[in-house]
Amino acid sequence: MNRASFLAVATAAVLTSGCSDDGANCRWENIPEPSAVEGEKQPVEIQPSQTLPGLTKAELDAVVPVPDGFPPINEQVLVGLRRDTLEMAGAVGEVGAGRCDGDVAGSVGSTTRCTVTYEGVEVRWLVEITGIGTPIGKGYEYSVRPLSSVHTAQDVYDSFAWETGKDGQQSGPQPTRAPRCERLPDVFAAEPGQDTGYSCQDIKWFCENGDHDFRWSDRPIEINDDGNVTFGPL
Repeated sequence: MNRASFLAVATAAVLTSGCSDDGANCRWENIPEPSAVEGEKQPVEIQPSQTLPGLTKAELDAVVPVPDGFPPINEQVLVGLRRDTLEMAGAVGEVGAGRCDGDVAGSVGSTTRCTVTYEGVEVRWLVEITGIGTPIGKGYEYSVRPLSSVHTAQDVYDSFAWETGKDGQQSGPQPTRAPRCERLPDVFAAEPGQDTGYSCQDIKWFCENGDHDFRWSDRPIEINDDGNVTFGPL
């Protein structure tokens, strides 16, 4: 999985204006520091960061090494799925050996369901054969798609830190202000393409006739079809 890709599609804006007055006092350069913010502040403070979240290759290799040579296709697939599951979770943890419902090898278009556990949470995958070369494992081409997903609180916090800090310290109309998240379970399951039911937040501002109002605006924590964390709009 590409950690950068799933985060690149998230909304870049962290603070959006609801300005309804074209007067000078409502221009972004005149936004005061919020003295009072309406709504409920979530408990976990997030420090915006330009550090890409997720595990390094060395961390992945330490938990799930890549075998030498060309092992059987089922072994190849399970090693790949174990690494994908670990990368999805975004934190080092216990990853089970995994299992598939049958032999992955088959004709082009054939599919097999496989399951890998992370810290006891089962993650289901669909494996599809997309091409066949030689009859040994290295000759099979395949794609994988998550049917369920697993995530860690720390990875979500790190992802929101990157989401709100990846463009650096902004001085324009959308500067980063006080991002926060609700307190998440250490490890939790989710469904690709769905809202997790959890959220992070930042401050949205409104201005009318030079009077500024601020409120906490929640951003849903969502999982895209590839099993990656994204954040909904303000």
